[in-house]
Amino acid sequence: MKADTFTAPGLLVTRQWDRWNGALFIAWKPSVSMAFRERKALLKFVAWPAKTPTGDRFREWLNSFEQQAPEPAPDASELSQDVMATGFEPDCHLDETDPNYNTRTIT
Repeated sequence: MKADTFTAPGLLVTRQWDRWNGALFIAWKPSVSMAFRERKALLKFVAWPAKTPTGDRFREWLNSFEQQAPEPAPDASELSQDVMATGFEPDCHLDETDPNYNTRTIT
């Protein structure tokens, strides 16, 4: 299992991943933190040059995530047929026993 956090002097990078949006890297340097989805922008922010021990270690850490096969996002077949038939509006799934049954949604 790969670590989801990379630390170096004056640098902390964490990786968050979900199957809908993909990877999100949150990088912290003293007095500033930023979120990145693109590798190139993250490398520019980190500013550790290649061919240095920390720069090479950071790039190896990033590459370890690219080698994983991403889990595909769920498609509509994974959603229940009841939800697909009625829709996704907030008041579509209320029954008469629900206290919010007679309320309206303002759109």
